[in-house]
Amino acid sequence: MQNLPKWPIRFCLMALLSLVAGVTPPRPAGAQGGPNLGRPQVGEAILNRDVEVRVSADDGSRVVMNLPKGKTVEAFGTPRRTSWTQIGLAGRDIGYVPNDSLDSIFIARTVSNQAAVVGRRRWTLPDGTLRGTHVLASDSAGMEVKDGKKREAKLERGAVLSLLDMRDGKARMSTETIASVTLPPDRLLPIIGVHDYDFSGSGQARNFFAARVGDFLTPVEAENGWSAFIAAAGPQYAPYTHFIYPMMGREGVTFALAFGPLDRMGVNNICVALAQRMLDCWVVQVETF
Repeated sequence: MQNLPKWPIRFCLMALLSLVAGVTPPRPAGAQGGPNLGRPQVGEAILNRDVEVRVSADDGSRVVMNLPKGKTVEAFGTPRRTSWTQIGLAGRDIGYVPNDSLDSIFIARTVSNQAAVVGRRRWTLPDGTLRGTHVLASDSAGMEVKDGKKREAKLERGAVLSLLDMRDGKARMSTETIASVTLPPDRLLPIIGVHDYDFSGSGQARNFFAARVGDFLTPVEAENGWSAFIAAAGPQYAPYTHFIYPMMGREGVTFALAFGPLDRMGVNNICVALAQRMLDCWVVQVETF
């Protein structure tokens, strides 16, 4: 077997697959807002697309930062005769975004990304670490490099691979039999945990949802972020299982912090409740392999 990068099992906590939600999600309290029908927003809002924040209410003004779809912001109001809204983070004014880029926090959340849980017996090493970091979401062909030569390698859905690095927007991965194969990141689901379900029996293990509440540069920062999240959001979230997993983006690899398991309605309610505290929340769909 290749010497694969080890993924600490303490960063991939076991999903509670027998119960979709062992803790009742908190109900969102009353707050401002309603569906965005093109009117200016005031109060908590979420971005419905990736946006450039500009220094003034003018599409020719300087860009001060970029914010991702689903980010929670505070809308301060709209200058007269403009189609721009002044927004802030942590009570601080940061600039202006188009009115139509903002939605009410009560709008139904869409799935922002997907993840996976894999069988413990098959995909963990004797010392408990995972054999890989990602699962292939569908049959795919990648470019394998062997002995300095390139050739096409065909991989099946459900294959577990280890992330080596990102190059030119592509993920360089390894498996137990392939030292290096390049694949599109959108075909790969990050592993957030393991399960003990026996697929040889009848029935199916349940897929579930998780709430992603932060992104960090390292797994250690993400682990510390869980304590910070509980302090900010409230102790009612502490009983949930939290997950830390790699995310591949334009700037490279970061580490996401999420918690669950939740059903579809539960994760939406939690995202609304967190937005009322000006905390970010994205919906993650988790598939069982």
